[in-house]
Amino acid sequence: MDASNLTSVLQAMQSSPFLRHMLAPCFVLQQSGSGRPVCVQPDGSIACSAEPVEPAQAWFYARFALELSAFVRACCPPAGAGLAEGGNGQRMARLLLAAARVTACAWQTGPFCPPGGSVPMPCAWGHGLAGSTAPDATQLARCLPELAFFVAPALRPHGVDVPALQAWACAAWPVLQPAEWLVVSGGDERLDPGAQTGLNRYGCQPLPRYGELDFSSSTASTPTLPAARAMHQAATRLIRLAVEGQGAEAAVGEAKTFLAGFYHLDGAGRVVLAPSGTDCALAATAVMGLLNTPLTTIVPGVEETGSGVPLATCGRHFAHRTARGLAVQKGMPIDGFMRDAEHVALELRGSNAERVPDNALFAACQQHVARAVGAGRRVLLYMLHVSKTGQLVLPASRVRALCAQYPGQVDVLVDACQARLRPELVRQYGAWGWAVMVTGSKFFTGPPFSGALFLPDSWLARLHGTACLPAGLAAYASRAEWPDLPACRTLPAGLNAGLFVRWSGARAEMEAFAAVPDAQKAERLQQFMQGATAALRACPFVRLLPSVALSTQPEADAWDSLPGIFAFTVMHDGCALDFAQARLVHGWLLADLTPYLPMDLRGEERALAALPCHVGQPVALTTAQGVEAGMGALRVSASARHISGTGGSYAAAPAVAKGAPTADHPVAWMLAKLGLILRYWADLAHAQPPCHPHAARASLSGGGCMPGQAPALGRLGISALALGQS
Repeated sequence: MDASNLTSVLQAMQSSPFLRHMLAPCFVLQQSGSGRPVCVQPDGSIACSAEPVEPAQAWFYARFALELSAFVRACCPPAGAGLAEGGNGQRMARLLLAAARVTACAWQTGPFCPPGGSVPMPCAWGHGLAGSTAPDATQLARCLPELAFFVAPALRPHGVDVPALQAWACAAWPVLQPAEWLVVSGGDERLDPGAQTGLNRYGCQPLPRYGELDFSSSTASTPTLPAARAMHQAATRLIRLAVEGQGAEAAVGEAKTFLAGFYHLDGAGRVVLAPSGTDCALAATAVMGLLNTPLTTIVPGVEETGSGVPLATCGRHFAHRTARGLAVQKGMPIDGFMRDAEHVALELRGSNAERVPDNALFAACQQHVARAVGAGRRVLLYMLHVSKTGQLVLPASRVRALCAQYPGQVDVLVDACQARLRPELVRQYGAWGWAVMVTGSKFFTGPPFSGALFLPDSWLARLHGTACLPAGLAAYASRAEWPDLPACRTLPAGLNAGLFVRWSGARAEMEAFAAVPDAQKAERLQQFMQGATAALRACPFVRLLPSVALSTQPEADAWDSLPGIFAFTVMHDGCALDFAQARLVHGWLLADLTPYLPMDLRGEERALAALPCHVGQPVALTTAQGVEAGMGALRVSASARHISGTGGSYAAAPAVAKGAPTADHPVAWMLAKLGLILRYWADLAHAQPPCHPHAARASLSGGGCMPGQAPALGRLGISALALGQS
């Protein structure tokens, strides 16, 4: 069908980034003479009026119809059968109310409500349903017939008990939120979208950013279309369960079962879900506290793990808001955690970003383990697989030897949050008695804040005991995210809906990656990284960071034996940009530069300036003169979507900037834009990019509510950098 013949509503569905992922598997048809812009049918299909509709109205009614269609199709087989009569009439009233509520909320952060502006909704009932509390029974009785106007007669509810509907709405109101709100809820302030850009501190948004060149999986990524579709389906499922009066704990259990199967574990009872890698570190600290023995945590490569890890390992708040929405003071002790916990930070890189040799790093670990054990303390040793710049820290064979030297006195936590390892290795680590933490949001490019901690037998045994998890953990976790064991039953009931939705998006990416044969995984990863390396090495204004190869894997085609992250400094006037300057570059690469550049810029350069390029956030490095954070290294990373193709063809870069090195590879286009930034650096260095990671933030979900509510080698302790970073 020619686009000019499409109805206004159908055009809105196909063109809006807020709606496109909701179309499949919905069936949409044009209908003339209906007198209404949309009409949802008993089978979930949508009839759209052929009459022209003003764009804002088209978007609003398209959203309402798509939401309601998803609810009707998910409600019961055959879809929509008997939904209007008797007790099912009550259910249909709930579905109508839920779809209208989600649509009204989505309008507030949609394309027709710019920041600081206010555009009236195209209906009378919208503003009452977008509020923080459910309308009273009189208001509901008034709006139900208006909502029923947009469904076929067979779906219009009869005999509705309005007071009962209002009581249900009061209980279900917090769950009835758009997927793009849920995906940024249930985490700390790092998830909050910027008021002007909609991007969070990682440079990501809740819905796909079409046309973006994405190499940022070492930090975080904006969801792809398949992930967005899966997240919408997950949000629909939560609402369907609420409509049916059921709890959603079983859905969370399915997410844990998936992870156990994906990583070849022997059951979902080993899985703890947590919003971020830092939340996983806090969960590990909580389990260690059940031993009631003074704890020393040793973190080699501390500057290349999460910046909040030093705080979490000491049982302190690592952000200003917890995952359950509680405002806290960053750096202060969390109730119930050990007060004498000790953190030992071992840095991975020295002057001029040179990597500390494994022998020196291991010797430092041995020294601190001996000291701690000699003082009667329990040791938790971190092992990075892999670090922010793609390093293994330390070799597993040496860690095993160290554990054998101090039997029963050293626990190991494998920080595999990058998830750049085969499931067989995760299972092996567990068999050795090591805990492992992973995310679905780094290599797998699920939405940010999708974490999990896998518990070995010895850690599970601690949860079987009489001691309880620290009381303060209740500000971070719900019972559904932990194993159903005695120590966990003091956690609050309920679940983190945002975490479930995000893991659903990550699951879509993980399943797509798993469907690719292992040999092709290695081949495609190698193809991507060879092109990236060639482009980076040929570029005169970048310098690759000194590094070492990953450990050799026994299988010749093991994809995780190949490097997946390349870190580089940016050179200007013969000097590497410092950390603050590298952060500016990160923001400018994401941004549309055209408003900041000369008006007479050539057409192809103007297209390049507008191209969003997402790379990994900078890592602070020490200069050759010993200046800490004197350099900042950006990162280019391969990801699961480059292998599975869920993000589209990574080679499909725009035909701009002629003469760029290895122009058939998308990293070359990113470097061409970087060259444009450096050409105008004198002006850009003194301006604030709209995509700067620390620009003002305004949460879509208000921390779970509605808008308007709402490091030296071997050093002990927590650095000022850890207290200052997010």
